[in-house]
Amino acid sequence: MAVLHAFEYVIFAAIVGGNIALGLYFSFDQKARHGGDTYEVFLGKRSLAMFPLAVSVLASMMSALGIIGFSAHYYAFGVHMLWSTVPILLVTPINANIIVPVFYKLKITSVFEVST
Repeated sequence: MAVLHAFEYVIFAAIVGGNIALGLYFSFDQKARHGGDTYEVFLGKRSLAMFPLAVSVLASMMSALGIIGFSAHYYAFGVHMLWSTVPILLVTPINANIIVPVFYKLKITSVFEVST
C-alpha cells in the first residue's frame, strides 16, 4: 500500500486551503456578492460571442471526474454506455427547434423562471 509523503500532504493542503480561501473571499466581497439578474448572469447581457458561450456551456457540462470516470468505465466494462448518446442525438433537434424558440419568445433565460 502506498504511503503519502510530506510533500504530497503540503500540495493537498495548499489546494484545499486555496479553494477555501477563494470561497471565503467571494462570500465576503460585496462586489462579488451582487449576482445580478438572470439576464446578466445567464446571458452575459447578450454581449458574449458564440464561441466563448459554447466553451462555457461545455465546461459546465463536463468535468474531469466524468472524463476520467467514463474512460475507466469503458476500459473496464466496454462501450455499452455509448448507447446513451443515441437518445441525446435524437432529442437535440427537438430541443433546438421547439423548446428553445419558445423560451426565446417568452424571454425566459432559465428553466427555473418558468415555475415562478
